[in-house]
Amino acid sequence: MTEPNSLPGIHVERRALLQLPALGAALALPRPGARTDESAVAFDAYTESADSLAAAHLEGGRIDPDVYLHHLAALGSRLDVGSVPRPELGDFGGYEPAIGIRPVARGKVFVIMWRLEPGAFFPPHNHTPGYVYSLCLEGACWVRHFEIDGEAPAPGTEGKFQMRKTQARLLRPGIGTSLTPERDNIHTFKAGPEGALGIDINTSLPSEGEDWSMIEYEEGKREGFDKRYEARWIGKPGR
Repeated sequence: MTEPNSLPGIHVERRALLQLPALGAALALPRPGARTDESAVAFDAYTESADSLAAAHLEGGRIDPDVYLHHLAALGSRLDVGSVPRPELGDFGGYEPAIGIRPVARGKVFVIMWRLEPGAFFPPHNHTPGYVYSLCLEGACWVRHFEIDGEAPAPGTEGKFQMRKTQARLLRPGIGTSLTPERDNIHTFKAGPEGALGIDINTSLPSEGEDWSMIEYEEGKREGFDKRYEARWIGKPGR
């Protein structure tokens, strides 16, 4: 998920996380799914720890993005779901069934809560560039990821392009998925019969003038192992 003023990227050099002492404590996190009541982390503590991870990443600029997101995910596996705020969410895009979003934390990480009504479909959209970890809190939804294949016009501008499906995952409480500027950068959500509630942990990065856009594409073309779809940018909802 995203909102205007998207998440731009920086060049990062691959290096082991242990080389940044500020993140040493994160290495003690239990594996996803291993949470016990004693290890549960309240939402405020989660965002504080996530901010520390992001600060070390942004200021050091030397962490592999997937290592960084792995530790955000490990931290998320300890999140006490009951401690997450439940504000009233604003309608997003006028879709039916409805989609609601609202920021619930702003810092080095920018946390957006999203709710999908039963059967709701959140259209594909890019996070170019940006790091996002999407974590389900309630219900279930399918998330599919894509990458642009070849050249594409700038987000929001005219012109068609090809995109490739890279993964699909069923999100349930405590299960998440992630993307980077280089990997799985387009995602779309489809809620199950109970709907879904979750959060996106976005890492704000120095802007390079890039933007985001919804995407329209032709479903079901070129079925098989290596699926590609013809797509085009359709801009932001309501514009």
